[in-house]
Amino acid sequence: MRNISKITTGTITIALALGLMGCSHTTSNNESIDGSEAKKELAIELKFLQNESERLINNDGKIEDKTFQSYKNDFNLLSASINSTSKVEAQSDSELKKSIAHLAKDLDTLTEKEYVKSYKKFNSSKTIYEVTLMNNMHDVIDATKTSEESSNVLDSFDDKHFHSSEAQIKKDVGPAIDHINTASKYKIELMQDEIQKHRDSFTKLQLEQLKKATHNFDLSLNDQIKSIQSYKPISGNYNISRNFRYNSYDKYTNACVYITDFESNLGIAKAGDF
Repeated sequence: MRNISKITTGTITIALALGLMGCSHTTSNNESIDGSEAKKELAIELKFLQNESERLINNDGKIEDKTFQSYKNDFNLLSASINSTSKVEAQSDSELKKSIAHLAKDLDTLTEKEYVKSYKKFNSSKTIYEVTLMNNMHDVIDATKTSEESSNVLDSFDDKHFHSSEAQIKKDVGPAIDHINTASKYKIELMQDEIQKHRDSFTKLQLEQLKKATHNFDLSLNDQIKSIQSYKPISGNYNISRNFRYNSYDKYTNACVYITDFESNLGIAKAGDF
C-alpha cells in the first residue's frame, strides 16, 4: 500500500475554529412537560410506528429499503428512550409484529415520572445520534480512513492491483466503484435523511458539525472513486490517481474534526476511533 501522512495542516485550523465557536442552546419545551403530556406524545409516536409496521407487513414487496431503515431507526429510538429490550433489525413480518406488541406493552407500564424521563430522552440529541446515526457514521469513517484495519475500498484496490496489468485493473474498476456507492455512499444518504428528520433536536452548531462531517466524508468517497477510475499500474502514470488519493484523505481528516468535536461534546467519543 502507498501510505499517506496521518495529519494535514488544515485540520488544526478547523479544530481551532470549531473550538472558538460558541454553542447557544435554546431552552427546550422538554423542561416543562408533565407526565400526562409526555405520555400523550409518546403514545402518538407509538401509534405512528404501529401504522408503519402494518404498512411494512402488508407491502407486497413494494417498500424500498430506505423506508424500512427509517422505520427501524424510529422504532429503536423509541425503544431505547423507554428502556425497552424490543428491537427491530430485519424486515421480517413475524419480527415486526412481535416487536411492536412488545414495545406497546413496555410503554404502557411506565410511571408518570418515567414518561417524562423517556420523552426527554426521546428528543435528546445524544440518544438520537447513538441510535440512528452513530453506527453508520463509524462505518463511513472506516470506509474513508487509511489504515491496516480499515475497509477502505481504494486501499484494497491498490493492494490488489499494485503490479496488475491495465486489463486486470479495468476489470475490477466497476465492482469497486459499485461497492463504494451501494455501501458507504448509501449510508451517508441514510444519515443525511436522519439529520434532516431530527434537525429540531440538534443545536445549530451540532447540525453544522453533522452536515459538514457527512459532506466531507462524501467528498472523500468521491475522490476514492476518481482515484480508482484513473488508476494505472506502478509502471504507468500513477500521479493522477495518487493526487485523488491525497485529496480523499484530506477530506477524511476534515470530516473527522467535525465529528470528533460533535461526539466529544456529547461525551461519547472514544480514543482511537479515528
